[in-house]
Amino acid sequence: MIIDIHVHLVALREDNGCYVSDKMSRGIVYQLLSRVLGLKGVSRGELDEAYRDRLLGWAHDSDLDGVGVLALDGVYDDDGEFDRERTQVYVCNDYCLKVCEASAKLLPICSVNPKRKDAIEELERVVAHGAVAIKMLPNSQGFDPGDPDYQPFWQRMVELGVPLLIHSSFEHTIPPIDQSFGRPERLHAALSEGVTVISAHCASAGVAHIHEDIGTWQSMLREFPNLFGDISAMASMARFPYLKTVLADEVARERVALGSDFPIPVSPWLFLPQLGFQKVRELNKIDNPLQKNLETFKAMGVDNGILRRGERLLKL
Repeated sequence: MIIDIHVHLVALREDNGCYVSDKMSRGIVYQLLSRVLGLKGVSRGELDEAYRDRLLGWAHDSDLDGVGVLALDGVYDDDGEFDRERTQVYVCNDYCLKVCEASAKLLPICSVNPKRKDAIEELERVVAHGAVAIKMLPNSQGFDPGDPDYQPFWQRMVELGVPLLIHSSFEHTIPPIDQSFGRPERLHAALSEGVTVISAHCASAGVAHIHEDIGTWQSMLREFPNLFGDISAMASMARFPYLKTVLADEVARERVALGSDFPIPVSPWLFLPQLGFQKVRELNKIDNPLQKNLETFKAMGVDNGILRRGERLLKL
């Protein structure tokens, strides 16, 4: 099975259990994504369903066998209570599960902030309802993955056999609370407990940063056999140089899985020197962004082992 393990679910409406702050929904990132998705002019009240329908169509019309659809938990205070004021984006697990019921191709990747007071109960609940992985974004969710207080949570993940898909290094889209929470060294606690950890973007910092984390991730691969990565966003402006780094590392090639980071735009033109004008032009004519991401990676030498690794990593 070829599975894109990193596709975001976008939702605004509170009657769907979701929330996006005014700062985010009126910002330039939201406006750019609306235009890229062809949803410019769609009202806030209609956007959730419009995005869902677009995602369903693209998944069905692609060569992918599965699409990992990501929820996103919020920020919690020191008492484990939901902190709405500091939460910029919240896509609730129930809405993610509901959307994924519409197609066997859609695989729910629920999100649980381990800082919430009912974290283990919520973990057990979503896994019982079919979550194939757990998504975390510690930079923006405001928790330190290295905190020893989360040891029981990691242990329960191991017992349930569910992997962790976690953002590593710098976060660029959702305003961070603490960027240091994304450093790959913070993953030692979960890895030491035996959690299968998929480090999103292979802990690449992004082209705009002087400090880099992908080398730390590469070193950690040699230490932890349960550490993996995904190549999501590596066909986009933000991270395209890292694809070459990953494919040139023999160990990394055996430990990464396909991802897109959709709706982050895919740009085959970034690989013009390697692919040539004719191939890039052909790729750029693909309207389906999930298929465009897949075909761009294949053209760049991403092999079947990487394309199919998600089947082995996710709790299917």
